[in-house]
Amino acid sequence: MSRSYQVIARKWRPQTFDDVVGQDHVVRTLKNAIARQRIAHAYLLVGPRGTGKTSTARIFAKALNVTNGPKADFDPQDPVAQSIAEGRCLDVIEFDAASNTQVEKIREFVIDTVAYAPAEGKYKVYIIDEVHMLSGSSFNALLKTLEEPPAHVKFIFATTDPQKMPATVISRCQRFDLKPIPTELIVQRLKKIAVAEKIKVSDAALASIARMADGGMRDAQSIFDQMISFCGNEVSEADVLDVYGLVAADKIAALARALAAGDHRKIVELVNEADENGRDLYRLLVDVQVNVREALLAAIAQGGSSDALGTPMTTEQLTRLLDGLREGENGVKHGLSEKINFEVALLKAVEASRARAIDSLIKEIATLADSLPEDGSKKND
Repeated sequence: MSRSYQVIARKWRPQTFDDVVGQDHVVRTLKNAIARQRIAHAYLLVGPRGTGKTSTARIFAKALNVTNGPKADFDPQDPVAQSIAEGRCLDVIEFDAASNTQVEKIREFVIDTVAYAPAEGKYKVYIIDEVHMLSGSSFNALLKTLEEPPAHVKFIFATTDPQKMPATVISRCQRFDLKPIPTELIVQRLKKIAVAEKIKVSDAALASIARMADGGMRDAQSIFDQMISFCGNEVSEADVLDVYGLVAADKIAALARALAAGDHRKIVELVNEADENGRDLYRLLVDVQVNVREALLAAIAQGGSSDALGTPMTTEQLTRLLDGLREGENGVKHGLSEKINFEVALLKAVEASRARAIDSLIKEIATLADSLPEDGSKKND
């Protein structure tokens, strides 16, 4: 009997600290806490979706409870580690706050069970995902347990929206902010998966997938999985662009250069081409902002100006261009005519980049006035 298919995001979920990508600051701190036996009673993992919050929580739970643990560099084949990975461990309780917001649920699954000793490992670990979804009464009920938990209990909270959590809860946790994973690290991980899965895929295709994922490894793996279903064992950049409506990187760069040069005709030409090919114009607007931002950072690093977009521009001009593009996002995303709103947003951004700031004009006029001779000196001449 053949084994059931497992999606890439689940099959390649990190199983040890070394598997976690792009969160070195979190991994290092947790490993040091274990090595120095400075394990807190509550942790809060904050970050965008797909950056490894739940995976890191499970790995930490494994490290605390493996045989002869706590141990940071544990064997993933350890029986306790495997039972946690498979969701069979009685000592690791995963609680989805999004679907269990009521105070009765938090009492039943958490508060009323913390007194019981661990069955297998050293600690009883409660992983509460999307913790910000709990009701106010649920947080209040949890607070007392969080203040004085039994020695054998550890809490790991995960959230994408810490602003919705009470300050009294956050203050009782060690907080870790997981950041979006850099594109190059996502590409490296996808390459490793492609080799193992015997999938032929170009670097450009992987870069497009990583760009689409917006810093989320899980999203990148899901997109890659979908592309394999669409293409078979060979994935090209053109396939990724067609399926997700993305614009090729060279076209994005060309549009950024046209914006910098104020080439209205080229801008309209590139927009028409993208629209006729069924590309996502809102996504194109987001992508071109990335290019402009990189040019702005280059200008700052170079002392106030850069020709990274092919045309020399000051930091002020690049800032105005980027701000103009950002202001057009809402109209492109929610307006009745995506194409018209996109064109208007681009052209207005170009004009904004070429406008002079009123304060710099006043300063320039004042400098010119100071350089002019006084009336008395004119008469003497």
